[in-house]
Amino acid sequence: MLTAGSGRWYHRSMPLYEFRCPDCEARETVFKRTVTTEVEPPPCPNASCRKSVPMARAITKFARHLNDVDKVAEAEAKFGKEVDASMGPERDIGYLSRRYERLAKDLPPSEMGVGHD
Repeated sequence: MLTAGSGRWYHRSMPLYEFRCPDCEARETVFKRTVTTEVEPPPCPNASCRKSVPMARAITKFARHLNDVDKVAEAEAKFGKEVDASMGPERDIGYLSRRYERLAKDLPPSEMGVGHD
C-alpha cells in the first residue's frame, strides 16, 4: 500500500505471519495491518490435536513476480548456451549479399532490378 507522508511516497507493509503446529504440522496464516502489531499464535485448526502446545512461527516462502524482461533474461541465462549450440554458428550476413551478386551477374539487364547496370 502506498501512502503519502510529508510529500513523499513510501511502502507500508501488511505482513502475513505463518504458524505451524509442532504436533500435527498443520499451518495457519495470520494477517496483520502493520509490522508493529503484536502477533499471538492462533490455536491449531486441527480438532484432534493437543491444544496445550502453542503453534510456532514458521518461515514463509515468498513469491517474486517477474515481468517479461526478467523472464527473457532468466531464460537466456539458463538456456542460452543450449539454444546457441542447437542453432549452430551465426551466419555471415555478407554471405547472402555475395551470393546475390554471384547469381545476379548471369541475369539479363531487364531482370536484375533497380540499381544494377
